[in-house]
Amino acid sequence: MKNIYCDISATTPLSVEVAEYMHQIQMKVFGNPSSIHRFGQESKAILEKSRRQISTALNCSPGEIYFTGCGSESNNMALQALLKPGDHVISSSYEHPAILKTLDYLESNGVTVSRIKPNSNGIVTCQSVETAIKENTRLVSIMFVNNEVGTINPIEEISLYCRDNNILFHTDAVQAFGKIPIDMTEIPVDLLSLSAHKLYGPKGVGALFIRNGTGIDPILFGGGQEKNLRPGTENIPGIAAFGLAAELSQQNLSDIAHQIKNLTDQFLDILKENGLDFSQNGKNTIPGVINLTFPNVDAQTLVMSLDMAGVAVSAGSACSAGTVKVSGTLVEMGLNREAAACSIRISFGKYHTIEDIEFVAGKICDIISKRQGING
Repeated sequence: MKNIYCDISATTPLSVEVAEYMHQIQMKVFGNPSSIHRFGQESKAILEKSRRQISTALNCSPGEIYFTGCGSESNNMALQALLKPGDHVISSSYEHPAILKTLDYLESNGVTVSRIKPNSNGIVTCQSVETAIKENTRLVSIMFVNNEVGTINPIEEISLYCRDNNILFHTDAVQAFGKIPIDMTEIPVDLLSLSAHKLYGPKGVGALFIRNGTGIDPILFGGGQEKNLRPGTENIPGIAAFGLAAELSQQNLSDIAHQIKNLTDQFLDILKENGLDFSQNGKNTIPGVINLTFPNVDAQTLVMSLDMAGVAVSAGSACSAGTVKVSGTLVEMGLNREAAACSIRISFGKYHTIEDIEFVAGKICDIISKRQGING
């Protein structure tokens, strides 16, 4: 049976080139990068090469890149390191759980939190951030791209406003990096979270961009790695793979984005041509991420039916380990719970072909037409 993976937003397949390089490093380079002998310095050189590759992709200084274990850790580090009892932080109500649950923890420890809602298009506006500002606002944290609907937030506008008002700004860019251009010389973001497994790299490695001059305190303690901010012997094969994945993600970025957008448009056209009743959630989205509501079609049942037909999609986010519940993101955008329960996320990537798209669309049409009573 043919199997098509359309859950790129949850995680990407590992690039063959990245996998081969990672295996090569795993087998041949094993020294501790903190050691001064040649084995250690060989690992150190790879570590710093990867730091340069990621900084080149972001157009920033290599010294502003700090390696972590994942994007969630980067988010935790950014928030917990900066916020103290008595501080006020502004974030959105549809952030990744790594932000939302960290905010809950900080709030229980004396930090005041404002959670602003996205508008009906799935966008957090700069005006809504401005309205929430208080005298003790220390930090604003708004995700670059939403992981469930793919909407792109006005990060440049919000970060400029924060800079002009002497407020630190952090963005979770896990879903944006490698999919749309990010130039740190153009957007005055102070901290930015990244993850390797969203751009055809391995799981278990992430990074945090910290702009020079932004002082943060460590939240973990140990051997002093990553300038004392992230202790523990570095995952050299994973970091090496992350660096290469970041470099590859910038090659033909606009062409690949255009290719994925064309596939997305053709996919939606097929659904329309077959008379399916659906609506798309969110506007100004990154290429390849589609959140669709099919009235009177239970999303979980649809996901399972598609899985049995050889198509992998999701009913929202895969970030709350194995949970089955209505998408909080869609509810925050204003959808009622019934509509949210009939919504799925389909995400395409650079390895998909028109044949894949036609196969997926065909399976969806077959399954849903029976439930919506459409005569083919």
